[in-house]
Amino acid sequence: MPMLPEIELLDGAMGTELFAKGLRWGELPERWILERPEDVGEVHAAHASAGAELVLSCTFNLASPRLAAAGIETSVGAIAQAAVDVARRHAPHALLAGSVGPTGLVTPRNPNVPRVEVERWYAAAAGALSDAGVDLLWVESQWSLEEATIALSAMRTTDLPVVLTLSPPSTELTRPGALGPALRSLVALGASAVGVNCTMPDAPLAEALREVGELGVPLVVRPSAGLPGALASPEAFAQLLVELRAAGARWLGGCCGVSPEHLRRAKVRLDAAGSVRE
Repeated sequence: MPMLPEIELLDGAMGTELFAKGLRWGELPERWILERPEDVGEVHAAHASAGAELVLSCTFNLASPRLAAAGIETSVGAIAQAAVDVARRHAPHALLAGSVGPTGLVTPRNPNVPRVEVERWYAAAAGALSDAGVDLLWVESQWSLEEATIALSAMRTTDLPVVLTLSPPSTELTRPGALGPALRSLVALGASAVGVNCTMPDAPLAEALREVGELGVPLVVRPSAGLPGALASPEAFAQLLVELRAAGARWLGGCCGVSPEHLRRAKVRLDAAGSVRE
């Protein structure tokens, strides 16, 4: 299993930061990689300036038919390279993870989608991001454990470490005894770090993390700041990350709604509480 560096603070939201810059609802951020790269770069730079030691590339939809559906005809390889170039230029001192979200093909309404089709999408994204020069691969927002295992298999065709985070509904995620077995199964399949993302700030996540116990790899947590109009304050979010670290998380960051100011405050609070390194 490829080794991971010792880091603690990850970046925050990309999508919601681009919405604040004018990204329209339903418009894919990857279009901005091609047409407005400096706007994407400014988000990377702000996250790094706030203390993020690792940033995720703006390639969430890279392993998905959504690109073609949105009329984006640029190749997966060219999008990956453009995204990596933007991130490297604006956050040169941060590690860069090649981010890939779910394909959208594995759903309760479409349970029998051929595994080979899903794996093909992930393998293409993995190869493109690896060729573009990311430091590691990052599969996030996985609602289906079945799809997560397919994605992990495809991503491990490269020599890069693979981080995988689940994002099922909070009620399922925090059900007693539910999270640990799912994460352990991904570690057994070769994930270099595992965890959760996009949970609401009021989800009983700390209790679930305590049940997980030792995994042998870093435990990653990237909660959201909440819903539009009801976001956790930077101070409240910082306190949440301190609590999640005490519950076992080692790589901490933010998902939807988490701004550079949320990260900046989290960095102060985590440093004040004393660093815990894997």
